[in-house]
Amino acid sequence: MAQSSVTRGGGFSTWLVRSLSRLVLLLVVFAIGALAMHFGMHAGDRETIQAWKSQAESLQAELMRAQADLAALRSEAAVQAGTQRVLQDRNTELQQELGRTRDQLAFYEQLIPPGPAGTVAVRAFDIQADGEFLRYRVLLTRNAAPQAEPFKGRMRFVANGRSQGKAVKIELNSPVVPAASETAASASGADPLALVFDQFQRSTGMLHRVPGLSIQSVRLEILEGDMVRASQDADLNRAVPDRAGVLP
Repeated sequence: MAQSSVTRGGGFSTWLVRSLSRLVLLLVVFAIGALAMHFGMHAGDRETIQAWKSQAESLQAELMRAQADLAALRSEAAVQAGTQRVLQDRNTELQQELGRTRDQLAFYEQLIPPGPAGTVAVRAFDIQADGEFLRYRVLLTRNAAPQAEPFKGRMRFVANGRSQGKAVKIELNSPVVPAASETAASASGADPLALVFDQFQRSTGMLHRVPGLSIQSVRLEILEGDMVRASQDADLNRAVPDRAGVLP
């Protein structure tokens, strides 16, 4: 009887030990699992936060690029607007200049004399006393095609007056190159009365006054070689009208 009790007591102890061992093992496993879950959850949070940070940084960089592009577009738009205004102003100026040029062309086309091709005409001639000189202004036109050879000749001024009680005619000479001329004869040493032009010629210059000669009028002759192609008289003491502004 005693031995059986001992045997039962030893079996209980062994079961208790085993049960406690199992319980401890279960607690350890549970603790390990809890710790693993805890650290796993926190690790997931860190990964999520890191992903959000990366996404935020990417969006920030993209936003900065978009702002830079927007600033560049605004600057380019401002430059284009300024360039457009400049071009519009220049276009307006060119249109106005074209209008004035067309008006001048129409005016001068009216001055072209009728008649055979190559006809030269004196459209305006004015001469006035200026101290010891005579100042002249001349406008010539020629009926010629744009591709025709230029007219080449010279001007000759003949004074009609009285000297020592007698009527005389004296050719006047130019002491200087014309003050304002559209001829090609303004080079140094060239004849200041020479003419080279296509359709229009404006010329101004000075002539010597002859001592002792009382000039009543001056005759302008346009020469081509020795041939007089056109002529016109002007009174010295009476201004000649500018023919609607054709004289400078």
